[in-house]
Formats: sequence, structure tokens, C-alpha cells
Amino acid sequence: MLETLSRVEVVERMTAKEFFRRAPEDRKAELIDGVMIMPSPPTDRHEKLQIFLLRLIGEYAEWLDLGEVRGSSTAVELAEDQVAEPDVLFVARARANIIGDAGVFGAPDLVVEVLSASTAAYDRGPKFRAYERAGVRELWLIDPYGPAGTEFYQCAGDIFKPVMPDARGFVHSVALSGFKLNTSWLWPRDKFVSVREALEAMGDA
Repeated sequence: MLETLSRVEVVERMTAKEFFRRAPEDRKAELIDGVMIMPSPPTDRHEKLQIFLLRLIGEYAEWLDLGEVRGSSTAVELAEDQVAEPDVLFVARARANIIGDAGVFGAPDLVVEVLSASTAAYDRGPKFRAYERAGVRELWLIDPYGPAGTEFYQCAGDIFKPVMPDARGFVHSVALSGFKLNTSWLWPRDKFVSVREALEAMGDA
């Protein structure tokens, strides 16, 4: 269950072009429906999960030369009034031209949002719709406190359709060929499974 002590600072209305000029470099900021939003700092649980997923997806993509992976400080322009900073994103090698020095200009193939109390309503609402409209192929909304609030979506036509883990608990990615995420890795009792062990498990699944 998400904690309830965080908050979001709402700044003012602007365009994506203005956002790239004015967004702070030292903290997370997003443009949602033309309004700059700056959430409170993430919890340690959020950060550990984000780092695990960034490392796992990054090493898999690098190993197979599938494309580029970025973390939560990369701005993604989805529309004139929508700029997101997802926790993890993947852009396929064939589409790497959408990555520029200032950020990503277009829809990533995979977006991962680790939810927090201050951002969950945005992630499930206007950001969800912006990702869908922009053409993101796959979206994971992961609750760091458990599976109840976690959802996986894959694009079918022009809309996101929810997908479920298979009988062994694996979600099969459509954006990352051959990538299989075991949902049990997301909420360990003690420490996260090593990236090497997770990659080996994918080959056995």
C-alpha cells in the first residue's frame, strides 16, 4: 500500500518547449496537461526497486544490443503539453533517433513507473492517457509495496490492454524481445535477486 505522507508541488502552465528551458536540473519535474508538477523525493523502497529494474532492463538490452535504456532523470516529450520523466524507459535500437541531448522526443517502446503516493493519480490518469496516445508499446505501473496496485499494459491497436503474469509469475515483454519479468522479484523479503540470477532465470523460463 502506498504511503500517504508525500506531496506534489504544482507550478504553472507552460508548453513542452518552455518546460525544457525552465525545468529544474536538480529534481524531478514533469509537464502534465500543460502544468509543471514536481513531486516530493521518493522513498528508499521506491529507489531500490527503480535501481533494480534499471539495472536489469539495462543489462538485458545491452547484452542483446536491443536499444537504449534511461532512468528517471530523462525527460520524454510526448506532446506539446506532456513531458514525462518515467523511472525507466527503453527505446529500441531502430528508433534510437528519437533520443536527443535534452531528452527523448517521442514514445519510448517500454515505460516503467514505480508508483508513489504523490504521483500515482497522475501515473494512472493523465500520464497513462498520454503514454497511450503517444504510442508507447508497453507500460508497467509498479507499486513498490505489493502486487495489489501493480498493473502491466501492452498496446493493442491504439489502446493499452492489461496483461497478467503466466502460471509461473512471468510477464512476457513485447517491447524487449525475450525479456521475462518474474513478479516475485519486485517485492523481496530481504534483498533483491541479483541481476545475473534474474537473467539466468529468464533463459530457463
